Amino acid sequence: MPSYTSTAALVINKKTLKENDLLVTLLTPGLGKIITKAVGAKNIKSSRLGSLQLGNIIKVHLYEKNGQTWLSEAQTISSFLHHQKSLTQHNLLFYFLEFINQLVAENQHTEGLYDIAVNIVQAINDNNVKKYIGNEIELTKILGFGIPADILQFYKKGDYKSCQRYLKSFLESIIEKKLESNKLFR
Repeated sequence: MPSYTSTAALVINKKTLKENDLLVTLLTPGLGKIITKAVGAKNIKSSRLGSLQLGNIIKVHLYEKNGQTWLSEAQTISSFLHHQKSLTQHNLLFYFLEFINQLVAENQHTEGLYDIAVNIVQAINDNNVKKYIGNEIELTKILGFGIPADILQFYKKGDYKSCQRYLKSFLESIIEKKLESNKLFR
């Protein structure tokens, strides 16, 4: 017997499965990171495709059947692409989504993670670097990795460029590989 649920979610990744189907990775407030199938989402008649853009905050209707989660409906709450963005903003969004996708395990629920992730997307949307880095530091802390003292010192001094560079290097050391999506901050 299938079980149904509705929840808010942040779209953090998507891949094409078949011609019209998507595998969508969502970060939710209560379920954590989940991977769901959206059958027919790329079909021209589907109303879900516009909602399933990276960085969107959406309301989804999900059902679970035979151990697989399926996305039946999606409605946009907040669209990252609603207003024109700079290349840097897009790059930061993709960097953050790649980072969260790499560090959070599927079905892992961490209290406060969703709210901080939404705050990060909003900071990128508002082009607020201080808020972005502050929330990125908080996110790294609640995931249990701590923050090296030099990163906190750069943040307190307002040297956000150095702070971001060291934070990126620290995060890449955690996942043990280079993040591919962010090429602007070297």
